[in-house]
Amino acid sequence: MIPRLTTILALVAALAACGPPDASGPDHGEEGPGHAEGDHDEERPPALDRVTLSAEAVATSRLVYATAEELDISPSLELPAEVVAVPDRRATVGPRAGGRVVSVAVNVGDAVAAGTALAVLESAEVGQVWASLVAARARASAARRTLRRLRQLRSDKVASERSVDEAAAALQVAEAEVQAAITRLTTYGVVDTERLPDEPGRVTLTSPIAGTVVARAASVGQWVDPAATMIEVVDLEQLWLEAAVYERELRFVRVGQPVEIELRAFPGEVFPGEVAQIGDTFDPRSRSAHVRVVLANPGHRVRPGMSATARVLDAHAHAPRRLLAIPWAAVQEIDGHVSVFVRVGDGEFTLHRVHIGERAGELVEVLNGVAPGDVVVADGSFLLKGHLLRGTLGEHH
Repeated sequence: MIPRLTTILALVAALAACGPPDASGPDHGEEGPGHAEGDHDEERPPALDRVTLSAEAVATSRLVYATAEELDISPSLELPAEVVAVPDRRATVGPRAGGRVVSVAVNVGDAVAAGTALAVLESAEVGQVWASLVAARARASAARRTLRRLRQLRSDKVASERSVDEAAAALQVAEAEVQAAITRLTTYGVVDTERLPDEPGRVTLTSPIAGTVVARAASVGQWVDPAATMIEVVDLEQLWLEAAVYERELRFVRVGQPVEIELRAFPGEVFPGEVAQIGDTFDPRSRSAHVRVVLANPGHRVRPGMSATARVLDAHAHAPRRLLAIPWAAVQEIDGHVSVFVRVGDGEFTLHRVHIGERAGELVEVLNGVAPGDVVVADGSFLLKGHLLRGTLGEHH
């Protein structure tokens, strides 16, 4: 009995000395080389020219696709624009002296000729200048008579040369005061300064140009300051469109190009125009330059401030050419390169650098980088761009 017990205790001691089984062994889920390599693949960053989205990410992103195809199109460039008045054909009319509005003779929409009376203003300041003019003329008249008398007395050896010189100087001062008062009245808008009006404090404001009243900011009884604009007159026969063209599109625009203009106020109508000027300066913040388009407006239907789209046509706008085209919305600029995303499978997209040609409405010519039949991301490509640059979309949240 004792020998058997001794044998059992010896076996237990031997097993205890061996320690617990190795947790890293095969019996406890030891991973082979293939599995470890799989973990490494999951941590490896995606290729810099490829984006992979899960099915859920594709569904929520609402991507829109388009196929690159050869089309017969007329190249053009569409620019958002605003109608503005030509500076030399625009006049703002306001008082040169503070006063009260006595009457306004025109309303918005009225056609006026150059010199048409627009409003009457009553100003104490103008009345004071008239008073100073009357007084200066009286002094000048008296000084003139005094000088004639002294010159006669000098010839009779009665008056001295000094007294004649003093009288001549007094006349010069009085005449200078007369001229200063006339200049001030002319500045205030007084046309006839030779005859004292019945109401010296009243000034009639007239239109300096022929045109249409497009704004009125004056009412009878209102007090207006010299800096105020009471009435605005614009010659609507010719207007300008101010547009901004982005850096990558600037090479498509040149002076003299024909332009088709569409206005939100007149949907479906097209107005002809022409590129008149391309700005010499470049805005580094918006990456754009200003383009000015001349718009003839014989019917005066178009007004300053209207929103428009200027479609700049090339020299062969009416002779369509066969071009490989994709939607303009598909084009992105990434790391300084013009690029598009091409769909290569479900949730799989590759970045293609491309060279683009001319615009044709919502389409743009592709010179290289994609082939006919390639499916590009037309709407939502900016989401893929963000995923590519930041790795924060879809599976890589």
